[in-house]
Amino acid sequence: MRKPSEIQLRLDLGTARPAGSSPAPLRCDRYVASSALQKAIRRADVVTAERAALALLNADPRSTWRRLIVIAAEDVGIGSVDVVVETTRLASDLKLRGRQGGEVAAVLHVCRCLAEAPKDRSTDHLICAAAHEPGLEPAREACGNIPVSRRLEFVSDLTRSLPERAVAAWYASGIENGRERRVGAGDLDALMRTYADVGAPGPLLDAIRTAVRRTREPITIVLPLVWLALADETPRIDNAALPQSTYVNGVPLYALDMHTRLGRQAIATFRRDNAEIARYLSEHVADFRRDRALQLAVFFADSALIRPRLCWRQAGPIERLGIDADFASINVTPAIGSQLTELVRQNLAHLNMIRADILAHYQRGEREAP
Repeated sequence: MRKPSEIQLRLDLGTARPAGSSPAPLRCDRYVASSALQKAIRRADVVTAERAALALLNADPRSTWRRLIVIAAEDVGIGSVDVVVETTRLASDLKLRGRQGGEVAAVLHVCRCLAEAPKDRSTDHLICAAAHEPGLEPAREACGNIPVSRRLEFVSDLTRSLPERAVAAWYASGIENGRERRVGAGDLDALMRTYADVGAPGPLLDAIRTAVRRTREPITIVLPLVWLALADETPRIDNAALPQSTYVNGVPLYALDMHTRLGRQAIATFRRDNAEIARYLSEHVADFRRDRALQLAVFFADSALIRPRLCWRQAGPIERLGIDADFASINVTPAIGSQLTELVRQNLAHLNMIRADILAHYQRGEREAP
């Protein structure tokens, strides 16, 4: 096991910034800033979200607004459709940002709104299931071999399951998943009309049109479907506290996950130095899949936590389906993925020691920790 770090870690819950004060940008690169922004919003950590947003805004203003649109769709979603709509409008309207008080004021306003809003990550889980869930392969095969008009009929067919309709909506949109080339041509406007025909509200659809065109992210495509699934329910909000966060010079360690170079370095060291993790991986996961499996486990154990959470009937099953699909994408079974994630939770203090060492070395200008 790695020896305890000599770095003194600060634990807090991201208390509110005093009124009238101006937050200082986080001291980190744009990639850690982007990761910290999203994870801090997930945890309702307003101060860290604001500081991360300013660091990203200084590096790349356009990337900042694109990231905020994705966060709104991926992490807030049906938790607060009004916040999703407002975020998208501000992100796409420079004059509106001017009336908000300028670029910085608009970014800080959106960060606070997103962080304080109820969260629902069903869009992310649903699109992961649409892409990777083995049980949805027949739906993917069917949608890949029919015209857009038939895909749209599947979207509005209430006899089909929500994941099947998500596959149809994704394929009907024509929006590829990153560099993949599998959905082919689509008709985004026709998809929006289909959503409107089955009851999705106009302001949400306007926001989705903008979000899709600005981000090209399929996550945004399925948000109206999730809204429609919630329509007949009365959800509740769970604002239970999350485990305390750990920071080094203001940068949260939960930002160092598989989406940053420093995070991948820390997770690789964790795999090497933690005997319990190393043993479990060697016994249950093929060698060439171990890095990715552990990265996913760290993400779900630490980086995907949200508050306040919107609780509704289908949220749990959708979440389980999406997590299982993520592990299925690397041929790791749901049981092993779940057990590995729990093992990471039990060893999170050790991972944080490693992450703190790596982050502190980086902040001192030493590119690699010893």
